[in-house]
Amino acid sequence: MRSWFAAAVLTLGVHALPASAQPKQTPPPPPTVSCEFLEVSASSGDKPSVDAELEKLKKKFKKPPFSSWNQFKLLMRAEKTLTAKKAESIQLKLGKAEATLLSIVNGSQVRLTISIDDAAGKNFVNNTSTFAAGDYLVFGHSLPNNDGHLLALTCK
Repeated sequence: MRSWFAAAVLTLGVHALPASAQPKQTPPPPPTVSCEFLEVSASSGDKPSVDAELEKLKKKFKKPPFSSWNQFKLLMRAEKTLTAKKAESIQLKLGKAEATLLSIVNGSQVRLTISIDDAAGKNFVNNTSTFAAGDYLVFGHSLPNNDGHLLALTCK
């Protein structure tokens, strides 16, 4: 009888421990990705040219709507670490952008929201995209004189 009583007290005692005495499980840190942002000036001229820093984007520039320009110059380059669900501001030469990592999909795709405002504060991109890590997304708009303002980004 004593052993049954002792077992009952031990069993009740373990379950009656305060929550602080039980080991805490820390939640995993939110996912992060490292992103590169390239602000680009686009124009049309007699001689096509692409800045050396933009060589990796040459293929994208040859497809519409970017193929309407043939000269591409790097205005600004920034690297940012995006943390899930946290908006990150990117100051551009001709405006500003805000990027928010939404999630990592299938372990190799990045899902994010990007919003871009021009120098006057007018929003010209508000987009959610899922793309392969390491690939580039390019957004842009036309400026007066058939010039263009582009923002390319890639995340890993």
